Amino acid sequence: MHPEISRFCGTRGLRAGAAMEPRPRSSRLRSVLAALAAALLLSAAPGEALAEDGQHTVYAGQTLGKIAKRYRITVDALREANGLKPGQRIHPGLVLVIPERGKPGARPPRGAPGRAAALRDEPERSRGASAKERAAEARRGTGPSKRDAKADPRSLPPGKRYAQRPKRPGWVRLVRGAERLELRLLTPKGRLVPKSLPKLSRLMRASPTASVPIDPRLATLIGMVSDHFGGRTIRVVSGYRPYSPTQYTPHSNHNFGRAIDFMVEGVPNTVVRDFCRGFRNAGVGYYPNSTFVHLDVRSDKVYWVDYSGPGEAPRYEGARGAVAADEAARDVPVSAEEEVYGSGEPRPTQPQGSNTTGTNSDAGRGGSEAQKGVGTGAPTPAPAASAAGK
Repeated sequence: MHPEISRFCGTRGLRAGAAMEPRPRSSRLRSVLAALAAALLLSAAPGEALAEDGQHTVYAGQTLGKIAKRYRITVDALREANGLKPGQRIHPGLVLVIPERGKPGARPPRGAPGRAAALRDEPERSRGASAKERAAEARRGTGPSKRDAKADPRSLPPGKRYAQRPKRPGWVRLVRGAERLELRLLTPKGRLVPKSLPKLSRLMRASPTASVPIDPRLATLIGMVSDHFGGRTIRVVSGYRPYSPTQYTPHSNHNFGRAIDFMVEGVPNTVVRDFCRGFRNAGVGYYPNSTFVHLDVRSDKVYWVDYSGPGEAPRYEGARGAVAADEAARDVPVSAEEEVYGSGEPRPTQPQGSNTTGTNSDAGRGGSEAQKGVGTGAPTPAPAASAAGK
């Protein structure tokens, strides 16, 4: 019998042979119940509490000090057993390892460190969240996977690797030869700033005496490209070009201020191309052996590939490419591409392969070269099955 029960029931006095008057049954029952309640209270006292399987699940309102006092250990021992730093907060649902008394560095049971460490490493908004809430975080890109991807951007696909949040949304930096222009093209809501069009039209002129107003929707797309790639500098190769009898397309969008040939500093052309292909009612031309990507605005959506280099006859991939193309690589003067880097320097080629399917499988090769904007300079051969253009 529990000592406390014996004390309350007076069994020790009975064993000693003391003459006692029998108590009423109801009195004895009350004494037994009181003894049982006292025993339960004693077993739940802080000094006698034991963690289940050496672990303790934190609930609301608990602190490390309260938990350490409950298990009669020091706060330092509790921190050491769980890898917690001074000042680090705990939260409801966190599983703590409770070391044995007198053994501050006791190793936790098998499997316990992984659980505690996983909870400690989660961001604050994910702690204690349900599976449904964590799934929602994953869809929004705000959960632990988002933070891990930021820590190692190389683990991301090329299309997301180069995408960045701009420091000044809507502001665009453009360079064309020796000219530089920085202006605000878009409002915080993504609307075009009309007063920026004259400056943009001047930069994209064909010559000091040959210019036309740039199409407002093209200006909007340029702002969207800039914002998507973190406001990186956009190098303009060719903008407005007056009609020429030798141009491949009789009525090119360049002749009306509705097209631009450009590159984004530090971003492979394959990545720029794939992003632009997501625009509605736009034409995108990919030129693996030139320095630029073509983008224009129109009433439909088309895409083509031209494997020719500057000054060469066009070599389109398939018959559709020859029909859809807005310009051939030869339509862009060699001087226009050299103007981007300076006529005294060789024209570099960005690292890009023969990828024409709209994926990014070849965009990540030579990562350091992609950042510098300088590739191997080797031409990309056209697929054997491709039909030559006009």
